[in-house]
Amino acid sequence: MISRAIAVLLMLVTTVSYAFGKCPASATKCDYTRLGILEYIWGQEGKDKQSRILLNGREIFKNDSSQIGWDQDGWFYSDDKKMGGMSKFVVYYDLNEPRQITKDLYLYRAYRIFDFSGEEVVISNEFYPHEVWNIDIDWASWGKKNAVIAFKDGSRFKYENGHVTMINDGSGAGESE
Repeated sequence: MISRAIAVLLMLVTTVSYAFGKCPASATKCDYTRLGILEYIWGQEGKDKQSRILLNGREIFKNDSSQIGWDQDGWFYSDDKKMGGMSKFVVYYDLNEPRQITKDLYLYRAYRIFDFSGEEVVISNEFYPHEVWNIDIDWASWGKKNAVIAFKDGSRFKYENGHVTMINDGSGAGESE
């Protein structure tokens, strides 16, 4: 009798855990962070064309973009290997309308760092590589206090205390901090 009750209880706990961990149908993709489940909702699939990111079902970021997500090449940091889940990572978004940067230069994709290492999520300022068209991240060096993100055009950025600054524009002229 007791073993049946334990078996039923285990099945119930497993089913409930699975249901809560499942990505909702409204989300394009889900990821797990140390603060909970992150849902990406692409703007191209919504009436208002706004991409959104939700943390545990609560909207934490929204912008005018067709696609949004964390950089697929694995540029993330996890400071808790036992718990799993990402602590800091780069998020990209593809803008619905190109943004004019200079007379002849338009921005199509921008980036932010989402930091889940504290009690609340911290979302950095927007940044993008010097060559703004179709440039991927080359490498990232993550630490507990700061990070350096390098793009394939040679531009480099430093993340610290919720803020991203360019430390090299990749032009070969040296530091541009």
